[in-house]
Amino acid sequence: MNLADQYPGNFIEALMLPTDKPVEVEIERIDGAGKVKAADGRPIDKPVVHFVGKDRGLVLNKTNARAIARKLGPNMSRWAGNKIGIYQAKVDAFGEKGVPAVRVWGAPVTKRKGGRR
Repeated sequence: MNLADQYPGNFIEALMLPTDKPVEVEIERIDGAGKVKAADGRPIDKPVVHFVGKDRGLVLNKTNARAIARKLGPNMSRWAGNKIGIYQAKVDAFGEKGVPAVRVWGAPVTKRKGGRR
């Protein structure tokens, strides 16, 4: 029984990802802050990255946005078509240690022709 199957939703959660290696995903598109709504109808106040062949998007916090921008450049409209790796990391957050979080691998897994280095 899979956690994602038991709690349907629109977004990737850390516990859905492995801790031992990144999962390769291709960026399909990015919706700007306020364009995507949560299950309860309220707008998400951060950009949401959608991946080719995946039902769930990734709410893009500053840490992950900056990790992608370091490799693909700050123009988010040019990220589509590039592949990155995402994985589960343990971070200190919300006053706790070892909280599972989605993180972007330090470098894109592959780059499309014409991408920024």
